[in-house]
Amino acid sequence: MTSLGEGFDQYLAARNPTESHKAEVRRYRERVKVLIAANHRLMGFFQSGSFQHGTAVMPHSDVDYIARIHFEDRPGSSTTILNNIRDLLKRELWEATVTVSRPTVTLDFSGLLSQYEITPAYLERGATDNNEVLLIPASGGGWRESAPKAHNKFVADMDHNHNGAVRKVARVLKAWRYEQSVSISSFYLEMRAAEYGKNNRSVFPLTAVKSIVTTLLNQGLPAMNDPTGLVSRIGACSNETARLSAITDLRKCKKHIDAACDAWLDDERYDMNQALQAIWGTTFPYCDT
Repeated sequence: MTSLGEGFDQYLAARNPTESHKAEVRRYRERVKVLIAANHRLMGFFQSGSFQHGTAVMPHSDVDYIARIHFEDRPGSSTTILNNIRDLLKRELWEATVTVSRPTVTLDFSGLLSQYEITPAYLERGATDNNEVLLIPASGGGWRESAPKAHNKFVADMDHNHNGAVRKVARVLKAWRYEQSVSISSFYLEMRAAEYGKNNRSVFPLTAVKSIVTTLLNQGLPAMNDPTGLVSRIGACSNETARLSAITDLRKCKKHIDAACDAWLDDERYDMNQALQAIWGTTFPYCDT
């Protein structure tokens, strides 16, 4: 017999990074760090994103790094540093395909974890992890603010408050994104999960996803206020076309999550499982209770 809670746990456990994944991440991290440090005044090199936050969903999540370079070295155009790092890594990492995908330099390997994203950054303000704001590349050669350490701490704090449930909600939202090819930023979904944890006394994946999806649809999938208050609003999608496509996907998700919740309350387990698998795929475990 598998309960609904156990079903979510089993589904996510099958998508955890393995020790082999983690070893590969460490190996490439050192190589990339050494290369950048030999050519730039590197003030810090740290992991951000899903792997750092504990919200990775394998095999889809990539590995994100922030390369913080001395603030006096920031060029007028962010295109300059992106191209410089791209050319450096392309020259030194023969086994990788290296491209610019703003705001990152993307490395595609043929290993267990194929994609690594390196974001060049410069300190704008702040002196601690709680208030550090960085400038990272934006469109048109410009710059935009980012607070990766503060965001990581916010997610960790909300997750701690709910005994690990916030990261679980973030992961099931991301798993839906990957399963259905939804054009919503995984970072945006993660921050929505953390925001839900901040505003609710209890967090359970099924009802949390229902609430978050309903809210996003009712509001038209807007950019959200940064819950740390450090940077400007956090966008959901890369452009308007992607937003409209994502709203269509949200409508489908809402239809199925509503059906799953209704069937769960009515003890209609077959209907509940059909609805859950419509969201997360046929590998979602069958739940009896």
